[in-house]
Amino acid sequence: MRKQIYDFKEREFLFNYTLLEQSPSIDVHLHDQYEIYYLLSGDVTYYIEGQSYKMAANDIIITNNLELHRPIFDSNQLYERMIIQFYPSYVSNFQDAEYNLLNCFEKRKLGYFNRIEASDVFQYGMNKFFDNIKSYCIHRVPESSIMIKVNFVELLVTLNQYYNAKKELNHSEHYQYDAKVLSILKYINEHLDEKITLDLLGRKFFINKYYLCHIFKKHTGFTIVEYITYKRIMKAKELLVTGMPVMEVASKVGFGDYSNFYKVFKKIVGTSPKKLI
Repeated sequence: MRKQIYDFKEREFLFNYTLLEQSPSIDVHLHDQYEIYYLLSGDVTYYIEGQSYKMAANDIIITNNLELHRPIFDSNQLYERMIIQFYPSYVSNFQDAEYNLLNCFEKRKLGYFNRIEASDVFQYGMNKFFDNIKSYCIHRVPESSIMIKVNFVELLVTLNQYYNAKKELNHSEHYQYDAKVLSILKYINEHLDEKITLDLLGRKFFINKYYLCHIFKKHTGFTIVEYITYKRIMKAKELLVTGMPVMEVASKVGFGDYSNFYKVFKKIVGTSPKKLI
């Protein structure tokens, strides 16, 4: 099987290029970084907070650390993509009171305006920044680290220019969503500290629970139980870094039993809750 993988890692930044002969199987994973995903080839539908984006070659997807997302491979095609994950602090030296490099990540409703279509990627030259970063990643020279950061900052500026120019047009983008599913997502996110069951959601939204399971998976890429669990763990991570006691966090995110919270947290995050305090 043909396989190429290139990585560039710093403490607050990761660039990865991957080429695989066949589409991989990707488990859901949580990360605290913001992400820019550039698809070069592959048959992918990207699910983000109730929106589904059918990807084309050279489309870009951006997500922040609050957006639960999952790529689903619709067939077993050649898969090639570049991805950048970074913490906001990585570009803190470039921020000032007049200009926020992270507006395109932070000034969007969750799950909306995540995709940049290939035509715009080329029009704004975003592909060139990815190509430059990849080149410095593969062909290491003394200035590689600096030039990767320079190209990345230019990419962020370009992303913001695109979003500012498309602000009005973005509202006409066609989304594949279900209004009831979006209402259910909103309810779940606002009641993570409470007990949420299929029966409760079925009654509250006047929908058969079996049909609910079907449309929820169709529009989110997650089962209801998966979505609730991952969202609770995401919220738990957010609370833990503030210094909130672990037992209190478990209760705040709807886990009545600490041992269950510990087990689920460690399985998803890969470390114990106390390690984040």
